Amino acid sequence: MTQGIPSVVNPNPIDNEDLFNSIILGGKKSPGTVKLSGHDRKVNWDIKKGPGITGATITIKEIPPIEFTATFYLVRDTSQGIDQIAQWPDFAAVINSTISGSKPKAIDIYHPDLAAQDPPISSVVKSLVGGAVDDGKGGRTYTVKFQEYRPPKVKGGSPSGSATKPSPDPSDPDYAAKLEIAQLTATLQNTPYG
Repeated sequence: MTQGIPSVVNPNPIDNEDLFNSIILGGKKSPGTVKLSGHDRKVNWDIKKGPGITGATITIKEIPPIEFTATFYLVRDTSQGIDQIAQWPDFAAVINSTISGSKPKAIDIYHPDLAAQDPPISSVVKSLVGGAVDDGKGGRTYTVKFQEYRPPKVKGGSPSGSATKPSPDPSDPDYAAKLEIAQLTATLQNTPYG
């Protein structure tokens, strides 16, 4: 188990109901019961169709980070000694910690449905915390929108330090011209305009 993340492999909601009724955010378990929505993983494709042919070539353009909603239902029942509403301010402070200070900071999140996405949703920042909605029966609902955080990754391209083009071949009849172009290109790249 890592910082409050359960070690249950492939949990199901029947045997592990508590895992599905809460989230673990920054190592702190959420009070009340949570329901998630909008955590679908979308893949954006670049689809290229050719003239006069059927079908197309497709390439993954991006798998964007997700903004999803967590709705927390909290109850207060003094006869049973339950006061989830009193626990909310401490949990809200964890949510707000992502934007407090001079620099936003993502924090770890765990819920089986978020972990099941590919890639898993494991780090978030606050996007919105809605005001409390009282149900008139001792319950209260808070709606929170989380923005998934995934650090940027370079996709494709050449590794740093490698040559993207081979050096001109001396046996090539255009060797002198290609060499001069390569030298001029290198010179231009070392100017403020390159």
